[in-house]
Amino acid sequence: MNDGITRLLNNREIARLGALTMGSRFTVEGTLSGAHRSPLKGFSVEFADYRQYVPGDDLRHLDWRVYGRNERLYIRQYEEECNLRLYLLVDVSNSMGYGHGDVSKYRFASKLAGSLAYVTVHQQDSVGLTLFDSRIRVSVPARSGLEHLRVVANLLSDHGPADETDVPKTLHRLAEQVRRRALVVICSDLFDDLERIRHALAHFRRRKHDVIVYHVLDPAEVEFPFRDIGNFEDMETHEKVMTNPREIRAAYQEAFAEFLFSCQRICAGLDIDYVLATTDRPVGEFVQQHLVRRQRSGR
Repeated sequence: MNDGITRLLNNREIARLGALTMGSRFTVEGTLSGAHRSPLKGFSVEFADYRQYVPGDDLRHLDWRVYGRNERLYIRQYEEECNLRLYLLVDVSNSMGYGHGDVSKYRFASKLAGSLAYVTVHQQDSVGLTLFDSRIRVSVPARSGLEHLRVVANLLSDHGPADETDVPKTLHRLAEQVRRRALVVICSDLFDDLERIRHALAHFRRRKHDVIVYHVLDPAEVEFPFRDIGNFEDMETHEKVMTNPREIRAAYQEAFAEFLFSCQRICAGLDIDYVLATTDRPVGEFVQQHLVRRQRSGR
């Protein structure tokens, strides 16, 4: 049933996610029932998926034809029935392919996004996915159900870094596409013009979305542990520079610290949840710690 998610996460990582919840700080658009507040009433007429009946569900939405086939109770789920919509926006630009250790930034981001999708679907909410670089590569609308989780996980597994990045342009497009208030999660290394990124993030906030930015970086990008003279290649432009790491380490670390501080300051100014996510962290433990911390802080 979870063949898709097991391509991303092992059993130990999945076990860590079992008791977690994903929530929004702000009013979301769904029904008045459930764990999330909503300004809307009633059901949409557009059928989305099935989910298994649990005590307390409205019996009017049972599908008796499904029961007649397999003698199990399932609820017909509609677009507006989902209390929370989570949109996962994952950067697949070339720089996300970097990995000094065993895990590339994209691999870590895909496992992170898969973990959040798993938590969201298992609390009977909906999740959408967009993979982007200089343009939108893949986009699937927010849906719920285990079959949709399988689709999302397989898309994350099957794709990878492909082109140069233009994070701000793509985020502006996505901000226009996500029309209903939602929880928007961005997984990116943010290697782009930060002022343009700030404007793009502000676009989401003007549309009343709750936003989390997972700043996905390899520890080597932060610490610059290299010692030997050699060629350093820009993964976006493929330009190569011969340099001595020992001579530039201090200046590099200072510049990168300023970059991190600027990212944090931009998100704080927009009331966005900023999380530094380095690829040396075990994903299950990382997601568990952040979601528990977010829940305790009321985020």
